Amino acid sequence: MLPTHAAGGLLFFSALERTCSWMSDVMLPMKTNTPMKAPGFRQPLRSKTVGCDHLEYTTLVYDEPGWMRCQPFLEERGYILRPRYRPGWVPEMLTPGKLPQECEDAIFSKGPVLDATRISDGAQVVLKIVRTGSMEVHISELLARHPGAKKHAVTVLEIIPVPDDIKWSFLVMPRMPTEQTVQGLVFLHSQNIAHRDICPNNIVVDASPMIPSGFHFVKENTSDGVHPLRVFNPDDPNTPSIKTRTEAGPLNYYLIDFGLSTWYPTFETRALVTGYFGQRAKRIPELSRTIPYDAFKVDMRLVGEMLRKDFLHRYSGLDFVIPLTRRLLRDSPARRPDAAKALAQFQRLMGQMSDEQLNQPIQRSSRRQTRKVSLFVRGFALT
Repeated sequence: MLPTHAAGGLLFFSALERTCSWMSDVMLPMKTNTPMKAPGFRQPLRSKTVGCDHLEYTTLVYDEPGWMRCQPFLEERGYILRPRYRPGWVPEMLTPGKLPQECEDAIFSKGPVLDATRISDGAQVVLKIVRTGSMEVHISELLARHPGAKKHAVTVLEIIPVPDDIKWSFLVMPRMPTEQTVQGLVFLHSQNIAHRDICPNNIVVDASPMIPSGFHFVKENTSDGVHPLRVFNPDDPNTPSIKTRTEAGPLNYYLIDFGLSTWYPTFETRALVTGYFGQRAKRIPELSRTIPYDAFKVDMRLVGEMLRKDFLHRYSGLDFVIPLTRRLLRDSPARRPDAAKALAQFQRLMGQMSDEQLNQPIQRSSRRQTRKVSLFVRGFALT
């Protein structure tokens, strides 16, 4: 059974990962739809040639020219990008007989996020370009200084100003793939931070216990962008492979992306906010550009939306979490539980289940099951 103290920032659904014994099919790389605007980066290329005649395999597209221009500077600061983004790049696909799937440097990226290697120790990191004075940078610095933050949020390793323009900086973060669960909300709220954009794309997991050999940043089902990860074989531990969740044991989950977050110095200084944004803004009834609302209660609704959409509507065997989901989905913010109360309810629900129930693998829901869960979440009885 989970510990009962909430102040320690326990993850919201830590026991849910025990139920999800095999969910490697939903692992995705960190992504964003925000285009690069910093100096040295041009607007994303939306030309019709992208995806046509394989030009993206041999030509830099989207924001990639900007990354190549920054590569020498980043290398001076101790980070090296993939071969595709290094000056003088000669595409491997130009070699006679080479196919795109055989060439790691044929994998292109877009947006203000890219992977890199730290030269000093070979560690895999992620670089993200952000405005220097933004709330995201402020919260990242705040969490980096907090001794308990590393358990619940991805903390920055370094902040590097963009050369010749102090308005922009690179955030350097540990590299992790995305998973669909949630954690750390109790901790963030205890630090007076409202995330305001909780969704699967902003939750990451340290998958190193599942994939000890590592994986490619874009093609995460491969070890190097070319060779697929194989099913783990204990008799051949050196072959790049992936373990099941049961074989890997408990994983650590973290919140990322504080670009829309709000922070207050103390509990007493918390205030209502305005703004209509976020990847699931349409599902939050109180969001408004003019009428103030409680950002912390928005976080709770977002957790409920993620449980409903990404778990209950996709998988069977998770009915135990329906009572909590219904409370989180209440249209009235005042009637939603805060993070600590929701955690306490989750612990009570988990305490009613046996280890055998918790370790049952989940299955994709049928259309009929999805309909039944949808009705129940909205308050109707299962039939």
